Amino acid sequence: MKKFLIVLSVLLILLILIAAGGLFGAFRVSQLDTNYPNLTLNGLQLGGLTKAETVAALNASGWDTRISTPLTVTTLAGQSFTVDPLKSGLVMSAEDAADWIYSYGREGNFFENFFSWLKCRARATELVLPQKNVDYDYLNSLIAQNEADVTAALGEAEYVPDYENSVLVMKKGWGQLHLDQKALQAAIIRALQFGETSISFSGLTNELVCPDFDRIHTDLMKEPKDAAFTDDGRFEVIDEVVGIAFDPAQARSLWEAAAPAAEVDIPITVTWPALTGQALRDSLYRDLLGACTTSYWNSSPNRISNVQLASSKIDGTVLYPGDVFSYNDVVGARTTEAGFLPAPAYVDGDVKDEIGGGACQVSSTLYAATLFAFLETVERTNHYFPVSYMQLGTDATVTIPDGGTVMDLKFRNNRHFPIKIVSYSEVDEDNYIRELTFEIWGTLEDSDYMPVEFDNSWGWSMIYDRVIEPADPNRPGYKIKLEHEKYYFADDIGEGTRTLTHRLVLDPTQTDDWGNLVVVQDEILNPELPTGGLAMDTYYEHH
Repeated sequence: MKKFLIVLSVLLILLILIAAGGLFGAFRVSQLDTNYPNLTLNGLQLGGLTKAETVAALNASGWDTRISTPLTVTTLAGQSFTVDPLKSGLVMSAEDAADWIYSYGREGNFFENFFSWLKCRARATELVLPQKNVDYDYLNSLIAQNEADVTAALGEAEYVPDYENSVLVMKKGWGQLHLDQKALQAAIIRALQFGETSISFSGLTNELVCPDFDRIHTDLMKEPKDAAFTDDGRFEVIDEVVGIAFDPAQARSLWEAAAPAAEVDIPITVTWPALTGQALRDSLYRDLLGACTTSYWNSSPNRISNVQLASSKIDGTVLYPGDVFSYNDVVGARTTEAGFLPAPAYVDGDVKDEIGGGACQVSSTLYAATLFAFLETVERTNHYFPVSYMQLGTDATVTIPDGGTVMDLKFRNNRHFPIKIVSYSEVDEDNYIRELTFEIWGTLEDSDYMPVEFDNSWGWSMIYDRVIEPADPNRPGYKIKLEHEKYYFADDIGEGTRTLTHRLVLDPTQTDDWGNLVVVQDEILNPELPTGGLAMDTYYEHH
């Protein structure tokens, strides 16, 4: 009995000592600021480290690089996007991971935690970080945008003919390609969990159906057709038709061999028309048919204003074949309400201030430009007195009086293409050189004399000529010149000059025995009188 009591006492003492030791050990463990021993993460030894040391160890192993390196996801049609590992909710920062590692084994009560510590002391423990809450909204928004990008990359049309490279370009899956978004989401989650930095994905939710190439061939196959102008006289362009054909069987074979969203280039036979719509558009208003410049250097400010206002109203006027231009209709009444000012003008055989004075220089400059362009004169009257800014026979007076005779400048576009009238006035910095220019732009035809110079010069003081670049360097160019033939007269009214106006076509490459350019055509522009002869322009001298 005595032995039993001794043994029992010893056992009790041992139990007390063990309990006291365990209690002391548990207390010491609860006070530790380090991870439990023998903890590893992805093979990295982290046991016995403080939180700061754990963060440093994780970053040294590449943790910071992993969580800051986005995952690049490449799908179809060359489209890709990146996933931020932290935003995805699938990875922890090094600090959060260190907190979780430190908390391992410390989730129970005082003694449970001590027991966990003992187990860690006994053997190595490989940790698996818990999965955070995945941000599915974030991932789905990236996937949805990618699908929209893929759809856009496939283009807006089922096919696009590339005439220059003789191929019919298609994107396999156009209008029917749908990514398997759930599978893509799972692939992204898996890649982030394993620390991958790039993946490719091409899974679809549907089988792609081969296009109806027989239908496409029927729709596309055309015979070539030249571009043309509309026949309503307005010269709108009807574009050309490009001839095209291809082999539907070959197209199907190429399409079936291609990967989803890949570009499929189907060979086509292209037959180009001889005349394109752009060529027709470029031919309109392409060539300078006629031009004339006059000076108004000594004009008053009011006259300058009138010249610029009247010419601006004409600028940009388009005349289609057969159209007749009327100066009075286009410029309108020269009134103060219309912006015209009083300035010197010829009135009833005298020079007086009149509203719109200077309008006749505009009409005269325009008239000479039409003569260079070989336009048909419908109505024109010369001035009573010679004008200083034009040579005889190339001027045109205009009036819109209240009652009495109305004089107008009218001409017809007798060409086969539309013409455009362009005007501009130039004033130098010293307000000394003041020039008004009219240009007639249109389309030169094969039967036209191609101008390289317009010459309306007369005398040494009035040299109005203009050299231009040839519209076609392969065609011969000609100098077009206006000059007058003078006859002096005297009648009951007074003395003056009557003139005949010549339009000369000169060959600048040939000269006669006296060194003058050879005249190819000499046309007198004065109209014929009903009684015979030519109606010469009559100018009275100033008194």
